[in-house]
Amino acid sequence: MKDKLYSEYFGIKSSTLKNYNVFNGFVNRDALYYMLPYEFENIKIDEFTKSYDKYKQYFANIITILDKSNGNDVFYRQAEKRFQFHEIGHIGLGYSKSGKNGSGIGKKFASQLTKTAFQLVKAGIKDPEIFQLIGLFEEGIGADRISDMAVSILKDDFLLYTQRVSLELKLKTKKFKYGETVYNLPFNSNNEPIVLCPKSVLTDLPVAFDSDDIDRVCSHNSSLRDRVNEILGDIFDKQTKAFIKKHFKELILKNPSIIEETIKTYKDKGKNYDFENDPNGDFIWKEIASDIVQNHPLILALQLKPIEAVDKICEKYKDLIENNGLWKDFHNNDGTHKKEAFAQRLFFAIAHSYCEANDLDISPESNSGSGPVDFKIGKGFSDKINIEMKLSSNPKLLHGYKTQLPIYNEAEKTNQSKFVIVQVDENDTDRIQKVFDYKTKNETLDNKLPEIVVIDATKKESASKRN
Repeated sequence: MKDKLYSEYFGIKSSTLKNYNVFNGFVNRDALYYMLPYEFENIKIDEFTKSYDKYKQYFANIITILDKSNGNDVFYRQAEKRFQFHEIGHIGLGYSKSGKNGSGIGKKFASQLTKTAFQLVKAGIKDPEIFQLIGLFEEGIGADRISDMAVSILKDDFLLYTQRVSLELKLKTKKFKYGETVYNLPFNSNNEPIVLCPKSVLTDLPVAFDSDDIDRVCSHNSSLRDRVNEILGDIFDKQTKAFIKKHFKELILKNPSIIEETIKTYKDKGKNYDFENDPNGDFIWKEIASDIVQNHPLILALQLKPIEAVDKICEKYKDLIENNGLWKDFHNNDGTHKKEAFAQRLFFAIAHSYCEANDLDISPESNSGSGPVDFKIGKGFSDKINIEMKLSSNPKLLHGYKTQLPIYNEAEKTNQSKFVIVQVDENDTDRIQKVFDYKTKNETLDNKLPEIVVIDATKKESASKRN
């Protein structure tokens, strides 16, 4: 499979990496997680015990430089240079759609940040922690670039951490030179370094402020709160984030006294991602698929036709969810359910594993959960079966059936396809029925529409509750 976790690639248990607080990311692509820099303040990992002080000192030095500047001198240019960050790459975080190189911060954003920093300093705002909030009010500076800044500043800490963990876990390493220092680091299939990251500093959602946060920040000053409320009106109901990006910096510049509460609110709002329960379903599908295939093997006869093999796999997936308790993994403890990509990736992983176990010349291919699952069988292009899988909660369920899947079929030159609906909520029955109604109304002998398969992954009552 394309999406290999570190633990798989290294040939070790995921629990082993967990013991070292290592983010068990993907070897060949980034995952959408970001750093909360202030989480380094109380981290218990030796290499990072001084990291937060180092992080703050970096920006404190910029503040000192800008404090001496008139806005167009050597000090200003020196600060601008310090705002350029180059992501060390291969740490597996951010928005990168392919590969593992971050966006960093080049001259354009460095110029933008220097201008803002200069304004902050001249307004009397000299707390270095303000720079981890820069994504709240600076256009183009998001959580991914905040992460890049942190990794760049703490580069040596990350590399030392990776080197130590690799040594203790006896991972294969190579020598990589960063500046004047050589580190022994693990590497991917392209002989590029893999840099490990503590999972306890990561979040899945960028921190964003809303009207309640602004109200809290201004609460100590009644006249300021009244003034802000008067300005806001009902804007927060319509375009909260856009308003903050446009006006929050001005609010801070004009009211330096709110900085301390702003920083505190920011820290309180950010939350680490719960990797243990993995509510997004970004990683747990790999472990589930591995266990499922071992405990519930599927024998696929070599003489099966391509569509018959796919039928068997779909039937098995349905049986595992409905009759073997797999439905539980679609639901989180807080009452929400896993994302659609979880269902797609889990299906892809199980199908791939069953094919490998049966030594069949079939290679499922997937766009990492964002598109159709293609089953390409080794008999040329004519034996390709498209499977589009969606959760019943998807508001575009019918659109997927009558528009998306036909487009995929045309692109793949096949009329063999299935539309699999994983029902996660009993209230979605009407939405599912509309898909069946469309098939009934539009299908003819000359125009066979894709088969619809519904899998019941709704919550089930325990036997004790039913009795």
